[in-house]
Amino acid sequence: MNVLLIGGTGLISTGIVKALLARGATVTVFNRGRTDDRLGPAVRRLQGDRNDFAAFESAVAATGPWDVVIDMICFRPDQAESDVRAFAGRCGHFIFCSTVCTYGNTQTILPTVETTPQNPHSAYGRDKVACEKIFLRAHADGKMPVTLFRPSHTYGPGGGVINNLGWEPTFVDRLRRGLPIIVSGDGHGLWQSAFSEDVGVGFAFAAGRARCFGEAYNIVGGETVTWDDYTRRTAAAIGAPAPRIVHIPTDLLLALDRPRFAALEEIFRFHGVYANTKLMRDVPEYRAATPYEEGVRRTVAWMDAHQKVVSADTDPWEDRLVERWERFAAETAQALAPRG
Repeated sequence: MNVLLIGGTGLISTGIVKALLARGATVTVFNRGRTDDRLGPAVRRLQGDRNDFAAFESAVAATGPWDVVIDMICFRPDQAESDVRAFAGRCGHFIFCSTVCTYGNTQTILPTVETTPQNPHSAYGRDKVACEKIFLRAHADGKMPVTLFRPSHTYGPGGGVINNLGWEPTFVDRLRRGLPIIVSGDGHGLWQSAFSEDVGVGFAFAAGRARCFGEAYNIVGGETVTWDDYTRRTAAAIGAPAPRIVHIPTDLLLALDRPRFAALEEIFRFHGVYANTKLMRDVPEYRAATPYEEGVRRTVAWMDAHQKVVSADTDPWEDRLVERWERFAAETAQALAPRG
């Protein structure tokens, strides 16, 4: 197969390239060339700005046609319309990387399946839904076969390790040093994580597969855990002591510093559980094969090698909050204790 990836250097993209090369595909990536990549010499690179629509459409037309095109960095309807102009009649299969954020974060079905009505509440999710509709219309009009993928949380080398509050850069250091870890609410929120190379296999083996034409797939991890369990498993995976988890109400965290906890407000305060059975039926090569512990060890090893672990000393706010919260909780318990 002759495959074009638009993007190509991110977490999922790197996994896709690895799996495509293992399939024997010829792989080209199109991006601005501003991000270091880990793709190796076998990958052809085209440099350009996909938002310069005329230049982008001309460049990919001159180097095609393509058996498969995978767009990893289409976020807006005008970008989707450009894709249709560029690839209609010039590719055998078009794969769009969408997101589970198209469903909206107040899940009414657990796990959420692909036919669940989409009701996004973020601009990111609304734009992705608009892109999906453009691509599905192109599919229905016979312009190009289209497949939609909706990933959730994906992690791996090249990225960081999230926690329940979001993308806290000090999380790994806090775990290693046995510092308290805030988990919002009661810690029972549900979450899935998928390793980037596993997700890459799903994209790569759907490429060119006729049964996937016109379909949408959740591409997510195989395990569902609570945020408390996620925190404990992450600590154990990197050889850190058992974490001291401190539960603080979500609404209080948002009231104290809403900008700091924007990701918690939009994403992490809600369950994130999605079914992947449809994908495993149609793309049986896809499996969440990498144990979480192994994936985290590999991710943190990459972070260590690239000096991406940030010292907790750079951000004492969390320790001050825990101290104040525990003092308040102790005083409240004392005040409410029955008196003999």
